[in-house]
Amino acid sequence: MLDINTLMVVLAVTTIVSVSGLLAASILNRQVRAIRYWASGLAIFIVGLMLQVSSPPVPLWISAVVITQAYFVLWWGTRCYRNTEERGFLALMLCLLVAQGLMFFLLRDSLRFSIMFHSAIVVVVSAMTVIELWRVPLLQRAVFWVWAVIWTLHALLYLRRFGLYLRDEAYINATDFQMAVSVESLNYLEGIAFIYGFSLMCVVLTTASLQDALRYQANRDPLTNLFNRRALEETAIKVLGLSRRNGRPVALLLMDLDRFKTINDQHGHKTGDQVLIAFAEHLNDHSRVPDLICRFGGEEFLVLLPETSLSEAQGIAERIRTSWQKKTISVESAAVKATVSIGIAELKQHEEESLFDLVERADQALYQAKDQGRNRIKSWSHDYRLARVDGLY
Repeated sequence: MLDINTLMVVLAVTTIVSVSGLLAASILNRQVRAIRYWASGLAIFIVGLMLQVSSPPVPLWISAVVITQAYFVLWWGTRCYRNTEERGFLALMLCLLVAQGLMFFLLRDSLRFSIMFHSAIVVVVSAMTVIELWRVPLLQRAVFWVWAVIWTLHALLYLRRFGLYLRDEAYINATDFQMAVSVESLNYLEGIAFIYGFSLMCVVLTTASLQDALRYQANRDPLTNLFNRRALEETAIKVLGLSRRNGRPVALLLMDLDRFKTINDQHGHKTGDQVLIAFAEHLNDHSRVPDLICRFGGEEFLVLLPETSLSEAQGIAERIRTSWQKKTISVESAAVKATVSIGIAELKQHEEESLFDLVERADQALYQAKDQGRNRIKSWSHDYRLARVDGLY
């Protein structure tokens, strides 16, 4: 049978290697906060193992406190992976440290109950960690299931350990780890495999997070954070296809901020950018969840409205227009007001129209709105023809 102290050292060395890799990954990928907590949790775990090897003279309950705290930090890392805005780490960790530290201190004369308490915490934290990753939106299910298997096997080993110390006389009367070497050696061997598996999954999750961030950036306008034309084209194909299959209407609003060049000339491009950002927020506030909002280019914006008839689209457009003309954008010492012209087109169910056909008809209606005085909405008509005049926009 393997010596417990030897297994502790091997586990510590394994964890040091894993921490080194995760620290390097955290330096290269600073935007993924979770990996820093995962690396910190494993580093705390190393300290706990070293304290455990040093017992005696170091009291064993101190190492139990440190190792248990490491699990809480690992759980928090997964929580941050799900929600990057999580706050209160230090306060929560301090409360947990005091609570479980007090409990281990009270149980310091009973190896059996100390191990049972530690095992119970590992099982609970393992379950919490799996649940946190399950709640991550859009995560590939295969990645989640590998994570779940690693933590579930880890929890089952500790659940078995809890049961043995609860019922088996051989472990009930144990006063040190060597007297319970059969169960403890298995847990340490599994711990070595768990550290490797966990560290590998941390790298996988970090890579997945970076890929999601890159995909998000590729589909977003950097100024307004609305969809860009690429994202519009990809998503609109699905929306229009679904509309044709279900025989449901789709409408499109094409909007242009009136005399935007004048705003830039009089107040500067920084003010112009603030107006664009304000209008993007205005569209978000006046749109529904299924609507696809896009910065189409320059001061032009587009909203694709699924399940929306022409009359409904006209009502939405009018609300956007009238509420926008009342809005004042305060930028430094300037107070800027702007208006918007809107062209509307509806998908013809009996024709195989593309997104660009729909945009072209909305653009013709927008031209009419501009030509007739701006700050108004126009719906496409067969009589409209696209005839731009230089300088009109």
